[in-house]
Amino acid sequence: MQYFRLTAREAEILLLLGRGHTSSFVADELTVAESTVRSHRKNIYRKLDVHKQQELIDLLERESSADEPRGRG
Repeated sequence: MQYFRLTAREAEILLLLGRGHTSSFVADELTVAESTVRSHRKNIYRKLDVHKQQELIDLLERESSADEPRGRG
């Protein structure tokens, strides 16, 4: 995911959002304001060209499966 040029904080928030957590949960978990999480979320969505959380989760699943080693068959 590094090629999307996410900041370290955006990447941290991405992982939590990608697990299906809400902005409120992420804010509590990282001890930041919910508005801060929403701002990061907006930037993440723009950089990854997604428009809702399910698209984000789907993207992460595709990236994850692409990184898995393939068997020789």
